Amino acid sequence: MKQAKISFLVVVLLFASVLVSCVPGGAQAARGWSGTAFHDGIVYAGSADGRVVAVDAATGSLKWHYPITAPSGGGLSCGPAAVSAAIYTTPIVEGDLVYVGTYTAQGGRMYALRISDGQIIWEYPRGGAYIGAIVGTPVIAGESIYFSSSDGRVYALDRSSFTLDWSSEQLADKLWTSPAVVGDTVYVSTLDGHIHALSAETGEPLDWSFESQTGFASAPVVYEDIIYVGSFDNNLYAVRIGASEPLWRFAGGKWFWAAPLVSHGIVYAGCLDGRIYAIDAETGEGLWQFESKDAKGRRVPIVSSPYLVDNLLILVNEAGTVHVFDLGDDPVAEPAALKTISIGADVRGSFSAHEGLVYIRDEKNRLNAVDIDRGVVDWMIPLTGEE
Repeated sequence: MKQAKISFLVVVLLFASVLVSCVPGGAQAARGWSGTAFHDGIVYAGSADGRVVAVDAATGSLKWHYPITAPSGGGLSCGPAAVSAAIYTTPIVEGDLVYVGTYTAQGGRMYALRISDGQIIWEYPRGGAYIGAIVGTPVIAGESIYFSSSDGRVYALDRSSFTLDWSSEQLADKLWTSPAVVGDTVYVSTLDGHIHALSAETGEPLDWSFESQTGFASAPVVYEDIIYVGSFDNNLYAVRIGASEPLWRFAGGKWFWAAPLVSHGIVYAGCLDGRIYAIDAETGEGLWQFESKDAKGRRVPIVSSPYLVDNLLILVNEAGTVHVFDLGDDPVAEPAALKTISIGADVRGSFSAHEGLVYIRDEKNRLNAVDIDRGVVDWMIPLTGEE
């Protein structure tokens, strides 16, 4: 019963964020917490009003934007007009295409847009059909793109034709996290407390799976032969692939919602209790922790995964405070906190960084470039409306 209540709460929270709201003209106000992706001098993001945008990273000028819409379909909608899709996935770029999944009242679609001008080249499914809404960011491995769907299945598409390679059996009522693809295996965590292993070639379940009494909140991260995943029981789990019991559990003050970052034998895990924890990846021993606070000194939840650039660990809390740490030569030692910078708006999506700039889409529907050397916002561009 406790598990059912937790899953229901998560469903309510996400559904509330994408509920229909009527605006002039009968359109729908899209939401979503899409993050940013940097590629070849361009930053890509999904806006809060349902557009995929490309922004010049050096100047902050808009290169292109493309709205993704769906028929209103009646029901809760305000009229017959097309409505904007909600974009929760962070765009991923490969070759000359940018990929993004959508969340609408009808369900979800995966799109491939041309990076030069944002025009849609492929969509799946085609012919006006939909699958379950897509929340978790897709993953590219080899010639396939893998993603989870709210219909409880994992899908694999051929990247050259955007046709279906396979869809898995239904693994849960809903799948909202990104899969992890390692070699010939796809791993996916579920709200009902399972980690499933699927064949990357066929989607068939493999012999091993893991079951917990409490659901998993974060996407799985695989480091060597261990899966790291956050749970609704306020623990971060380390599960060795093939084992029936966790290698270790690490207790936080609240949920580990964001996927952890693992590097050089250290797990960096942001928590909804407003702390980031550094944990020994093999033993589960806590090495150090840091409290992330707002301007009033209150601890603020961390819902975005940390980011590592060389020896710099970058953390952004939900209030839009950016922390930069120098890990130095000793990854076990508590790092020096170099900079604390605020963008003045909430942040729920992932972020990217390149050559001293951190790119963040905030909940005011703006794209920010934070200069971590100077400790200032280098540029900011609004993403709402026609530019």
